[in-house]
Amino acid sequence: MDQSRAINEFPEWKKEARAAASNNRDGLPQQLQAEWSAATCRVLVDWLEHQQRDARYSFMTYVPFRSELDTKPLLEWGWRSNHLVIVPRCVRADRSMELYIISSWDELISGAYGILEPDPTRAKRCEASFVPELVIVPGLAFDLAGGRLGYGGGYYDRFNERLHQLTEEGKRPFPLWLGVGYDTQWMEEVPMDHHDARMDAVVTEQGFQWMSTSASKKLKGAKDGSDTF
Repeated sequence: MDQSRAINEFPEWKKEARAAASNNRDGLPQQLQAEWSAATCRVLVDWLEHQQRDARYSFMTYVPFRSELDTKPLLEWGWRSNHLVIVPRCVRADRSMELYIISSWDELISGAYGILEPDPTRAKRCEASFVPELVIVPGLAFDLAGGRLGYGGGYYDRFNERLHQLTEEGKRPFPLWLGVGYDTQWMEEVPMDHHDARMDAVVTEQGFQWMSTSASKKLKGAKDGSDTF
């Protein structure tokens, strides 16, 4: 955060940033949203195939809502390829997320905030200690420091803290966090608080933008810098 901004200005700065980023994303023509979503999913699929080849892989992703980048092609590729596709379910009481293994659209229902979420009566819930290998995160905006502008609920930030606790206790690798969005969603500086989760990379229709060399090497075969496939 810019040092010139007083602490008491931070909430208003974040509120204004959310409004501007939301208007920017919502204003994109639907045809462009569809084209860029498909291109971004191709980038992700090509990268994942390069990472794992024939190995089964676990990745967590979201089901798109409104103008969010459409991840449906990624979900369907995961099912066809027999990967472990994880989708979160929001628990409004404590703003936490439960993880479920999803293998078809039939296992989703309209949940919190009207978003498609796992149906607890049909989808298989993951153990509380489960840690996916990759977490794919939506956002309103991103910056080159790994900053992500979310919606204000703090669900992903709490989940990030939970994963840190699980991986530290179990001495397991922390998963790679990838933000996904359109290339028009870059922001010069995202307002970030100390508890806000940062991304290891951001993926758009233009390719990967890694935030650090160490992040790009978390999974085998990843290249340094900005990768386009």
